[in-house]
Amino acid sequence: MTSQQGDGGRQPAGIRDVARLAGVSVASVSFALNGQPGVADDTRRRILAAADELGYRANPQAQALRRGRTTTYGLVIRNFSNPFFLEVLTGAERAAGEAGVTLLLLDSHYSAEREHRLVREMAAQRLAGLAIAPVGKGESLRLWQELRPGTPLVALNAAVEGMTGVSRVYPDNAAAVGLAMRRLAGLGHSCVAFLSAPRGLVADPDRLRHFRRLARELGLQSVVMRSPLTIADVRTAAGTLLAQPHAPTAIITNSDYTALGIYQTARDLSLRVGPDVSVIGHDDLPTSELLDPPLATIRLDGREMGRALMARLLGSDGSGDYVAPVELVERPSLQGPSAARLPAVYPAQGGNSVTSLDTLATGV
Repeated sequence: MTSQQGDGGRQPAGIRDVARLAGVSVASVSFALNGQPGVADDTRRRILAAADELGYRANPQAQALRRGRTTTYGLVIRNFSNPFFLEVLTGAERAAGEAGVTLLLLDSHYSAEREHRLVREMAAQRLAGLAIAPVGKGESLRLWQELRPGTPLVALNAAVEGMTGVSRVYPDNAAAVGLAMRRLAGLGHSCVAFLSAPRGLVADPDRLRHFRRLARELGLQSVVMRSPLTIADVRTAAGTLLAQPHAPTAIITNSDYTALGIYQTARDLSLRVGPDVSVIGHDDLPTSELLDPPLATIRLDGREMGRALMARLLGSDGSGDYVAPVELVERPSLQGPSAARLPAVYPAQGGNSVTSLDTLATGV
């Protein structure tokens, strides 16, 4: 009997073809090819020889469905346009390759509906575990736990407060916000803006809480600039904010990626980044020091976060959280405010020295 994998459009050989050539049952072929006991050595050799002659290769997806497990893990990112996630992916893929497993990458495009659909599809394929940078409060993580109970689950850059059975991989947000706010206060800034995703889409609300807390402690006026986290949307929101007569003199962004939108808006309004409006990014992308002026930012190791994420999926580093250390990288986008841009004192609101303008961005 000859292999059916040759030319001429023949179908590839199947397990029944192997069984027929070896003169055994389909069950025996399955046991032999999967290294399971219950098959005599001479029979196993005959089966392996038949499979080799036919060029038979087992379908790993079909095997996974039969066994209820696979060596493929999922990683869902909420915004793959942000180059930071490329750094995380690089670290995760290297760790996956070293472990001999596969990592499936998907992008939710900041859509909770799409995110839920992706989770359902991966659960249906019985992926071995899931890491996700979720949209909002992490309902997709709860969905995974319902569909694939007991499998590893990792939240990336998300608070997922009040949820058990989830490992978290995230930056030290308290330190990151603290470094930025204290340095701005030390340079003489009195009103600082903070870029945040719209309500309902915020995955790391602890950053905003740290910002408001530090504004109170440092006696700074605070402005929350909510916007969808695309460069175009951030540019629009920043245009509304910075065009005000007494606009903040500094903006803390959620990423170096969105900081580019602030730079573009400043240019549109003939404002100088640094002297007229200080900008602090987050992630320290390789391109950030090439901006004009170079971007001050919070540095962290995205690749190491990716490795930590994969370690928790594989169970090789416990199930606890990984908190990435951070540091402030000072560059010329961070300067003291010019006298012409110092804001007037906002009217007191109920005795609170912190003013929050949460509705400046579109789509809020």
